[in-house]
Amino acid sequence: MAKLTIEELHKLREREEIKMKKRDIEGRKRHIVVAMGTSGIENGAKIILDEFADLADEKGLDDVIITQSGVIEGVKEPAVQIHTPSLGLVTYQGVKKSDVAKIIDDTVINGKVIKELAVEV
Repeated sequence: MAKLTIEELHKLREREEIKMKKRDIEGRKRHIVVAMGTSGIENGAKIILDEFADLADEKGLDDVIITQSGVIEGVKEPAVQIHTPSLGLVTYQGVKKSDVAKIIDDTVINGKVIKELAVEV
């Protein structure tokens, strides 16, 4: 593995600090939780988590917190829970990377449940 310069290490630290600030709940109204149990990770939950973070950044969603949890029992992985003031808790199962943009737009921004992904927990 190549050694990093001090400048590269500083840039890496800055990027990671920005990512960690996204987990700070203060002042946040909407919450995205990606289930990251072993089965979720096996089924691509890390990719889903990263996609949520990237799209939230792109769309400037500063009042959204994105975190991870363990397994959500009884749902098909990868599973995602969205908490919003207007909807309360919505759980989606079998989420694919291609579903993330629709979840952000429809549920997180516009407060609409995507019935084909939603499940009662």
